[in-house]
Amino acid sequence: MRNFIFLTLLLLFAVPVNSQIYKWVDRNGKVQYSDQPPPLGVSKNEKMLDIQSSPQPVNEGESITKDLMEKKQEFKERRAAREEARNKQLAEAEMRKENCLRAQSNLDLLKNSERLSVADGNGGVIDADDQLRQSYMNEALKNIATYCQ
Repeated sequence: MRNFIFLTLLLLFAVPVNSQIYKWVDRNGKVQYSDQPPPLGVSKNEKMLDIQSSPQPVNEGESITKDLMEKKQEFKERRAAREEARNKQLAEAEMRKENCLRAQSNLDLLKNSERLSVADGNGGVIDADDQLRQSYMNEALKNIATYCQ
């Protein structure tokens, strides 16, 4: 009795496996898929989709494998280029952040120091007057505007 019930259920579930799938466009322009033929009045461009798997010839399988390998290689190259561009962008952002902090600390130093001594270019040191201090401050403000955006 158990075998009979099992076989009956197996046959009931095996029947839909051999059905066809139809594809058509309805009146609203939507693509419909069904195991039933399209209703009357639908466009005559209906197609039966063949979804049975068939073994492929060996030489076609080799060409598919080559195509897949080429696509995989192209994908790897695109991913490497994208990763390189991302790393470059991160490095530039880090450099801009560092330059911003340096310019801000220079401006803070110029504003808050009572006496400013700078190198004269000949190995000596000179005391900066107000005009030289202001030119350094203007340069620091310009660097802040450039790097701190």
